[in-house]
Amino acid sequence: MANVDFKTAHLILEKAFQEAEQVNDAMAEFITSALNHRHKTYKYVLVTALLAKSANEAVYMLSMQKGGSTPAHYDARSLCHKVIVPFEKLSMPGCLENSNEPFCNKPARYVELSKDNAVRSGSDKELLCKLVDYLPAIATSEEAYKYLKHACWVMKQRHENYLKKFSLGDTLIDVSEFSQLVLDYVYKLTDHTLEGEVCPLIVAELEKLYLGEGYRIVPHKVNESGSSSKEVGDIDVFDANGELVNAIEVKDKDFGEQDVVHAINKFRAAHLLNSMFIYGKNVNFDEDAVFNALKRIGHEGHYCCLISILNYAKLRISELRNVTLRDFVDGLLKFSKAINAKDDTIIAIKEIASQIF
Repeated sequence: MANVDFKTAHLILEKAFQEAEQVNDAMAEFITSALNHRHKTYKYVLVTALLAKSANEAVYMLSMQKGGSTPAHYDARSLCHKVIVPFEKLSMPGCLENSNEPFCNKPARYVELSKDNAVRSGSDKELLCKLVDYLPAIATSEEAYKYLKHACWVMKQRHENYLKKFSLGDTLIDVSEFSQLVLDYVYKLTDHTLEGEVCPLIVAELEKLYLGEGYRIVPHKVNESGSSSKEVGDIDVFDANGELVNAIEVKDKDFGEQDVVHAINKFRAAHLLNSMFIYGKNVNFDEDAVFNALKRIGHEGHYCCLISILNYAKLRISELRNVTLRDFVDGLLKFSKAINAKDDTIIAIKEIASQIF
């Protein structure tokens, strides 16, 4: 198996970043389109291949995982995880897709790129075929480095756009310190569920404003809470010592007794005596069944506050001082960045804010 030294690769990537420049030819045009394509995994596969070839001319550029049959195969997954992923996080967030383990995704679980690999039909399949056709045409480390610099040029543009996406910029938003403006905004924003992302973001920002700087509020991506042993609720609250002091479940879709019990079981396993279960504006649930479950669990020693998003917002906003709508929306965007929220969610956050006066 061909070796790619991680330290050498890191230095090459840093140098390419500093020397990033646009190239105008068919290969560069393909690289630009691939890095701006909707398919997330192949972005990492492409940049990893360019970096590997720049570091070791002998590598087979279509390699993805260990186990290749020729001496030219290399471990693309480890190179990406050890060099490209941390580089993106530290130097250019959002330049690719902010993935922690891109080669664990299904499209990259093959030993090498092949037109026979399973992928969605249409543009995704076309991209795979182009990768298989274009990458082997890069014959030398010199060529690979030239196109790595071009890739870094494209990645810089993507990074700048990523930062703009989570910024208010010149968006006209009322800066009056009126709590009612924030509540008006919450009312309008919660008309849109946006696949369940809106309510958790609102809760995270209100908890941050309510608790202050002595606490760390950690929202988790929708449908991924509990995917790590360190995650308890949709939103976890830590004190200054890093101790979990609260967990909040947020549902913006219909739920039942079992959903509530499941959430509380997680809270109890984390040794929490109190918790919150917040539900969206248009959610349906069996009140008798849920309230009876909460009563039973409460008698067992765990109190869970079941509350609607609007009542929760009214409660928290009533206890805030000197809060402006602009500050509130800016906080939502920061948490949106933390959970890598969908574009539609970010657009709604900005557009609705501009309508509140």
